[in-house]
Amino acid sequence: MTRRSPFTDIPCESLQERRSFFRVSDQVVLTYALVDKEEYQALPDKRSNSTTNGFNLKAKFMALDRAMRPLFRRLEERSEELAGCLEAMNEKLEMLAEVVLRHEVDLDNLPSREVNLSAGGLSFEVQRPIEPGQILRLRLLLEPSDIGIEAFARVVYCRPLQSTAERGFGYRVGVEFKHLREEDADLIIRHVLCKEADQRRQEGGKQD
Repeated sequence: MTRRSPFTDIPCESLQERRSFFRVSDQVVLTYALVDKEEYQALPDKRSNSTTNGFNLKAKFMALDRAMRPLFRRLEERSEELAGCLEAMNEKLEMLAEVVLRHEVDLDNLPSREVNLSAGGLSFEVQRPIEPGQILRLRLLLEPSDIGIEAFARVVYCRPLQSTAERGFGYRVGVEFKHLREEDADLIIRHVLCKEADQRRQEGGKQD
């Protein structure tokens, strides 16, 4: 049997229960750009991920895969061979999406950075202060799944750090996602739950 994404079988009830408040510290590839408020207000569609490109292609595939999962399970009951064929095709599409991503994004020159992440937003360190209320265009690459999510976000706070000697960052900003696609919010929550499970396993291993 071919591999399935660890995101696929997390119950939807768990996602809904933890969506609004659960956060996790994580390492992700993150880039951002300031967006002019007038330009942002004039956008006909404020969902950054509304168009498909090489960066978010895998996220779109994952959302489709989740939507089709009930149908796949029914097909699996009728024909294991057909289900296996579809699973193999799905795996090929994921491989293709990864190739397209690496063609578009130079991952070797985009090191991961520490963030505090939830489906509602995230916080991260920056070199220069960013005014609260400022709109950002984010590109967030979740690791190790290489799922790319694009989103607009509004800066909620910007606080000076006590110590800047180690990483060279002087401020921590907190942002909330704006007009995030429901499918992308679900992918973030599934990623958070997977990270939480990994951290619990690691902590349990240390205690043993």
